[in-house]
Amino acid sequence: MIAWLLSLSLAFAADPAEEAQRVELERARAQVADQVHLAVFDLIDELVYRLRQEPVFAQPTPVVLAGVSVPVGLGTGLQALMENHLAGVMLANPETNLRLVHCPQCTAVVVRSSAKGTVVSRGVDDPALLAELGVEAGRHALFIDVEAEGAFLVLRARLTELSVDLPIVWSHTLSTSTATPALLRDPTALKSAEEARAEYLNVLNGQGAVVIPARVNVRTYALPEGDNAGTAPPPFIWLQTGVELSPTVARRWTSSMMLGYALIPQAYQGLMAQARISRLVTGQARSLTHPDLYLFGGVALSTVWGPATASFRNNTLTLDEILSDIDLDEPRATFGAVHVGAELRLGNRVGFGFFLETLPQFTSSRNFGRYTTFGPIEAHSIGAEVAFCF
Repeated sequence: MIAWLLSLSLAFAADPAEEAQRVELERARAQVADQVHLAVFDLIDELVYRLRQEPVFAQPTPVVLAGVSVPVGLGTGLQALMENHLAGVMLANPETNLRLVHCPQCTAVVVRSSAKGTVVSRGVDDPALLAELGVEAGRHALFIDVEAEGAFLVLRARLTELSVDLPIVWSHTLSTSTATPALLRDPTALKSAEEARAEYLNVLNGQGAVVIPARVNVRTYALPEGDNAGTAPPPFIWLQTGVELSPTVARRWTSSMMLGYALIPQAYQGLMAQARISRLVTGQARSLTHPDLYLFGGVALSTVWGPATASFRNNTLTLDEILSDIDLDEPRATFGAVHVGAELRLGNRVGFGFFLETLPQFTSSRNFGRYTTFGPIEAHSIGAEVAFCF
């Protein structure tokens, strides 16, 4: 008795582990079944696509879906799904010239008795009986058979004429690996894998090697530090446009030349010429489905004028600046800059960028601070930009 109770307690103790194993097996079974369902749907799509490309009949012909068989163990649920999916795809593609019709006499089991004996068969297997039952001539029966052969699913289809000899007028075999992702094609626009890839590449290449970007960027300048600090320039808002070129449609390397204009009434105006080189770092070619990250470097030459641009002058004024002050002219400055940064492109249509910029001309100016340094190089300004590409 003690031994029996001990074994019973051990059995109950093992129940949670067995339950967890059962749940895991059920999850794995459901996952495999889903993959098989998608693979079967993909085979049906491919079958209808090929029938549309090479129709069996020149004119719309009535066809009875006589039979659909599935691998053992997948049940009648998959069979019903296949029938519905096949009917939906064929209705969406009348170019196949196969007009599915409902024929209860064709699929029902019928009993035929005569002096020679009794015959039990389906209607599609006895065309003479169908003729007696009033089924019109000229119909065909479509048989679909799906089998699992190792890691592959094989679909076999055949069309049989419902006449006395039951001649096979067309047959086709397709196969796919269950590990191959299904294309999930649109029933109203069936395409082969090769055509889908060609369309992808056409869209990828459609924009060409030349892009017209329009950018809005904001540059802010670091506040100076120390007792002798001056006044930092205000933030500048620039509107830029130009041309962006790439040696290939993959757009792994790009270069751009831009012209910019800045205007805040009664504060400043400015003109800018900018050149930039960018390098894609998230792949060998730009993507249609994922963002692309570019690193870039460039130079800019700017000229600004207005009351708010006095900070762009060095501590030691030039003769022209002194004469300008005497004549009460607005301050004006021309300076160069070097910048590096990163840009995130979405579909090569919209970009978001950030960059650091150094102004070598104002390294010793008391009007400029620095955000950070890279060895002897000081980052006097930071910028953010949004780009729209056409």
